Amino acid sequence: MSKRFSFVTIAPALCLGLCLMSNVYGDAANSEIVAPEISAIEPVEIPEAPAAESYSSVKETFVQTPAPLPVVIEKPFSPFTGKVKGKKVRLRANADLESRVIKELSRNDLIVVCGEKGDFYAVEPPAGSKAYVFRSFILDGVVVGNRVNVRLEPSLDAPIIGHLNNDDRIKGVVSSLNNKWYEISPPAGTRFYVAKEFITSIGGPEVKAHLDKRRNAAEQLLDAANLLTQVEMKKSYREMDIDRIKHNYQAVINDYTDFPDLCDKAKEGFNALQEEYTQRKIAYLEERSEGKVASEEEQASAKVEMALNPTDRMKLWEPVEEALYLGWATRNEERSIDEFYADQKQNSKTITGIVEAYSAPVKRKPGDFIVKEKDLPLAYIYSTHVNLQDYVGKKVTLRVAPRANNNFAFDAFFVLSVE
Repeated sequence: MSKRFSFVTIAPALCLGLCLMSNVYGDAANSEIVAPEISAIEPVEIPEAPAAESYSSVKETFVQTPAPLPVVIEKPFSPFTGKVKGKKVRLRANADLESRVIKELSRNDLIVVCGEKGDFYAVEPPAGSKAYVFRSFILDGVVVGNRVNVRLEPSLDAPIIGHLNNDDRIKGVVSSLNNKWYEISPPAGTRFYVAKEFITSIGGPEVKAHLDKRRNAAEQLLDAANLLTQVEMKKSYREMDIDRIKHNYQAVINDYTDFPDLCDKAKEGFNALQEEYTQRKIAYLEERSEGKVASEEEQASAKVEMALNPTDRMKLWEPVEEALYLGWATRNEERSIDEFYADQKQNSKTITGIVEAYSAPVKRKPGDFIVKEKDLPLAYIYSTHVNLQDYVGKKVTLRVAPRANNNFAFDAFFVLSVE
């Protein structure tokens, strides 16, 4: 603490003291009284008064602010393609075991998983799913009203799976189950639910689209093989050609092993075809050894040709054309059969000649008719669009698209039209 000297403070006190001393010692006249000079007075140290205790003398208590909790940022759900790993796995309308079952999924079915809710995954509706909306809210394909309920079935008791809003446009048909309802595809954002334990991830959501395309290609090969089998089974052994059918079945078996169910169907079809072909071959060889084959088989084939009316003969080629279309559609984004024939027309050409029937009982015959020019065969032809029987013996100009001639001597064509 600093020291401070105050002369002004002590001077009056000293003067008072000298006066008192003068009165007390006044008898001593001879004594010399010398008053001290003010300048000689020693400064007196006056300590500074201690400051009064304030509240600061009380110990301060500091309340420690708790450290902020770490911010947990939820990672957004990443959609993926899920494969079903169980049999009869239930797809539900909501994420609980009491909700309505939409359908049962089979092992290896593919779904797109978009989210999760508890023990369930939220998934996109499977292809072909149907939903229903009350007809009173639809006018010329436009929704009239807000938050119009979309239900799982055409009934007011059915679960609500989504909503439509005013001015939304829909494509639908009147339900065959209840004509008071429209049947539509589930609205965008509709989700169904499946238990997590039955789903395994096999990649991003784009994987399903890729595998769906592959599956469709395999199914088309199977369909084509089945259609061609129907055609060949109507022929005699000598006319049968199963090489192309076998190729389709083997393509599925060897190239589409990621679809075991389709591979099993292809194996079954292939084995059935081989069995039927072998039985016919045995019967043919037995008859041949007895010398009956040539005359009887040719007569039978001729009878079949005569019995077939022109429309039936055209129908025999429908499976062949269907198989060609399916192969083309696989390479052209599943476009329609009308687009297939439009494409055929763009690559077509015209031929002119006289049409004659071609009824010889030969194997792998590339057409039912021949076009001749100056009595020389020009091409084999057939059609499912034009009744060529109507033009037999006439000279015509035909618009045609090329077809396989099965190693015969002349080109083969499909007749698109007569010009």
